Amino acid sequence: MGILAALLAVLLAVPAHAAKQCAEPGADWERATPAEAGFDPAKLQSALDYGSSQASFAIRVYRHGCLVGEDRFAPANRNQRFESWSMAKSVTSMLFGRAMTLGLISPDDPVGSLVAEADRDHGVISMRDLLTMTSGLEWNGFRDYNVFTMPDRVHDALTLRPVHPTGTYYEYAQSTVALLAEATGRAAGEDPQAFFQRELLNTLGIPEGSWHWERDKAGHIAGFMGVNMRPDDFGRLGELLRRGGVWRGERLLSEEYVRDAVAPSRTNGCYGWLIWLNAGQPCVGVRIESRSLTDTREWPDMPVDLYRFSGLFGQLVTVFPSQGIVVVRTGQDPGLVNFSGGTGWEHDLYEKILASITDQKPDPAGEGGAKSPGVDRSNPDTGFQNALFEPDRYQQGVNQDPLPPAGPRRARAAQVALARARASRTGVVSVRLGCPPRGGTGGCIGRARLDGATKRVAYNMGPGTSRTLRFKLSARRLKQLRKGGSLELGVVALNRAEGGSTVTRRALTVRR
Repeated sequence: MGILAALLAVLLAVPAHAAKQCAEPGADWERATPAEAGFDPAKLQSALDYGSSQASFAIRVYRHGCLVGEDRFAPANRNQRFESWSMAKSVTSMLFGRAMTLGLISPDDPVGSLVAEADRDHGVISMRDLLTMTSGLEWNGFRDYNVFTMPDRVHDALTLRPVHPTGTYYEYAQSTVALLAEATGRAAGEDPQAFFQRELLNTLGIPEGSWHWERDKAGHIAGFMGVNMRPDDFGRLGELLRRGGVWRGERLLSEEYVRDAVAPSRTNGCYGWLIWLNAGQPCVGVRIESRSLTDTREWPDMPVDLYRFSGLFGQLVTVFPSQGIVVVRTGQDPGLVNFSGGTGWEHDLYEKILASITDQKPDPAGEGGAKSPGVDRSNPDTGFQNALFEPDRYQQGVNQDPLPPAGPRRARAAQVALARARASRTGVVSVRLGCPPRGGTGGCIGRARLDGATKRVAYNMGPGTSRTLRFKLSARRLKQLRKGGSLELGVVALNRAEGGSTVTRRALTVRR
């Protein structure tokens, strides 16, 4: 019996077969059977059928880069294009992320450094404010959601009244995302859709002509909606993020962008850079009748690292990083009143998919999650029921006021990174400073400082240039570095301009 017990113990210790891994898709996704991908086939099919029963048009499940499951109507809907609704906000985030990765734009750039017609109040809003829905601009539901007769979304954003300090108050909005897309295009020096196609989609295998992005009458891409794609192409976008921004060995989205895009923002634990999260709390939702706020993660029983693109009527690209899963769903909402996904059927669909996994047990991480320290719990803005009684506000979205006088020119944000990962033996830290090629005052003039360095360094650079700044650590900091092996140091670069200085702050890890 002792030998049999030992043999049984060895057999039980043998790990299950590893789930099949697939390379990034080419023209078509590589397939794996549910069993090969670590699913119970019957349970996964039951989950897909449940999803289809909830007014879905198309459903896909991918794992480790493989197409594992699809709805029974996939042969008919494979090449059909579906409206993203607000999933497009997350696509705009990726548009920004690609430009950021190329050094063309920074989350610290103020609107006034790229959109010269912005007045003083709108010019101070940063790209980070637009990415996190904290522009501070007034919300009127009937104006904000007018997708039929508003002629110019960028103009609309530039004429909304400032009602909160920038960066302090989360308010889900539409026109501000169009402003972000416009600013990104101007930073790139071309139409944002053309830039996105060449710099990202061609590499992902989404050919020009297979999709389109709706535009307003002024010719601006909508930004907040209007991406029409095939289900498997929406899946490619989620797969790129699941892979950390790397596609076939090429980094398309920087580590900094991917990290910050799916990290809880200060003002909403459930929102990153135009991407919904399950990682933080409290959660501030979409305003309908009032401003919803809950003190838990959205789904405490789901994996904490879940994040998703989410659009009206339950358009979804949902990523489960720890499980290697991407889910795509297009369709209608059974309740027909859902602005951002999140209804019971959506939770149940995920629950059924996760329950069909055979090679691991998803950990929901309990009630925990990062706490966002800057959540404003006040509710000064009114919902749709009150917006109706503000015709002077919502009619301005149709009969648009002239733009106010342009504000002063503002400086672009400097691009900051370590030039060398290690400090010299004498404690010299080399920092690379880049000046963006377009916009702003046409160059970068200012000073930079590094925590623990003995002196600040002045710089004067032309657009599109870079230089290495060298900082000498103090004796105390150098001792800390030698003892600990590494130090996290903050660097601040301040670009001066008549409209006010633009500040870049970054944390850099320096090694000895």
